[in-house]
Amino acid sequence: MRVLIIEDDSLFAEILETFLGEKECQTIISKDLLSAKSELLLSPFDFVLLDNHLPDGDGINFLHFIKELPYKVPVMMVTAEDDQSVMSNAFDKGADDFLIKPFSVNLLWQKIQRNRELYDKEDEIIRKTIRLEKLINQQEQEEKLARYVYEHVASLEETETECVDTYIQSSSSFNGDVFICDTAPNGNRFMILADATGHGLAAAISVLPLVATIRAMIRKGLTLAHIVHEANKKLNKELPDDKFVALIGVEVNFNKQRLQLFNGGMPDVISLRTDKSLELHSSTSMALGILDPEDFDPAIVTLETGPIRNLFFYSDGLIEQPNPSGEVFGMSRLLALFKRYDYQDSLVAEIIREFTEFNDSGELLDDLSMCDLQVEALMEKHLNEKKKVVRINEGKITATLEIEGPLIASTDIVGCLDSIMRSADMVGDLRQRAFTVFSELISNGLDHGILDLDSKLKTEVDGFAEYFQLKEERLENIGKEEKLSMKFAYSPETSEIDFEIVDSGKGFDLNKAKDTDDNALSGRGRDLINKLCKSVDIVAPGNKTIVNMKRDS
Repeated sequence: MRVLIIEDDSLFAEILETFLGEKECQTIISKDLLSAKSELLLSPFDFVLLDNHLPDGDGINFLHFIKELPYKVPVMMVTAEDDQSVMSNAFDKGADDFLIKPFSVNLLWQKIQRNRELYDKEDEIIRKTIRLEKLINQQEQEEKLARYVYEHVASLEETETECVDTYIQSSSSFNGDVFICDTAPNGNRFMILADATGHGLAAAISVLPLVATIRAMIRKGLTLAHIVHEANKKLNKELPDDKFVALIGVEVNFNKQRLQLFNGGMPDVISLRTDKSLELHSSTSMALGILDPEDFDPAIVTLETGPIRNLFFYSDGLIEQPNPSGEVFGMSRLLALFKRYDYQDSLVAEIIREFTEFNDSGELLDDLSMCDLQVEALMEKHLNEKKKVVRINEGKITATLEIEGPLIASTDIVGCLDSIMRSADMVGDLRQRAFTVFSELISNGLDHGILDLDSKLKTEVDGFAEYFQLKEERLENIGKEEKLSMKFAYSPETSEIDFEIVDSGKGFDLNKAKDTDDNALSGRGRDLINKLCKSVDIVAPGNKTIVNMKRDS
């Protein structure tokens, strides 16, 4: 690996050169930006280590030159500046990673390998994409490469399988149905079943872009409503007018013992209740990709998990499949099966058995997918599960963070706090509850404090889109005087978290907040915060909140 070290500290540069030499790297040292520019133009490098303050300029301002080179090379900023604004600026201008001096050379090597690996994978995908385009008129080669890409993207991550029984069968070489099951940082479990228009390669191309996007949003801690809204926005922009994606989305909240359900253009979701009755949940929204973001309203239904034993959802390939006689499987046949289901065997296995017999092993006319979410078993397993782990119970972590001006809009504040908790190896249930509380408080401070948004918009027809449109507009115009301040303290000895957040907003009427049912902290989300925290104090005029959380015994 060829590494360019842009560093004016001769001793530090020599240390890096010696260490990388032991890793069989070929290194070249440039003590200023001018010589570095000559080296980069002379021959390609595999990695660049860049100091910020150099004799002839700042390294951050040199990033644009590196990113405009005819070849792609990862760049890691290596500087003694412990300033988050500098880090953020570096990433905005194209830095791939950041290390603050002094640091472990072993950590440096791990980061170099990781970033180089990511670039190599990206290059590999680009090369295969180019190759696919060249072979587009050669059907056999196109099929081979397209299948590789499809299988690679569709299986990027292992999905959760706990109390979730699924079945997916393609009607051709490619499948337009995709299932995602993943857990958010706050512990909520997501199940997503998407069905693209038609079937085969065209349908697969329509739905696959959603896989990575939805996973990323789940792992960032976004709600189901936000995920669906953003997925619609992406598909509306990227898909042709005659293409769309029907989708079922389920978010299970273990703390509140509720689940949220989105049905956009899919068949009725069937709820098998503990009293053996059935309840149908019809589509409450258009399929994704049809409506413009400002016209799309993700009508989310909230259900208590207590009365639900199983939640079954599926694509229309199940009920619309005809047998050799031309008779369709139909909803009535499916409901009749549910009514006589005795829970002795897998529900999905029962349905597949009857469907196969009905279809007489005939060819599928559409992709077939189904999911049986065993709600009762999942809730019981989660609530009764006790993790026996040995953890350090001494010491304390205290962190203070203040963000000003437009940086408030671009900083992943919740992610920063979650990183602190992860680094402390905090007990899982406490960290999950804390993530939920932080998200709610920070969202409250930003949306309803600094941006002065009215959460009542989200309860009105078409209000959700208006809410997000206003939010985007106001985020772009955050004043330099705005501030968001946080204090975080964690004691492993008592398993307690103290958290304080102050926003520069005007606050709210505390007396009025007590009389509203709105879903945010000033009446909005107060019930959720109170349930998850040991104590909650809102300080007048309402723009300062102090909470204490303790691990459940």
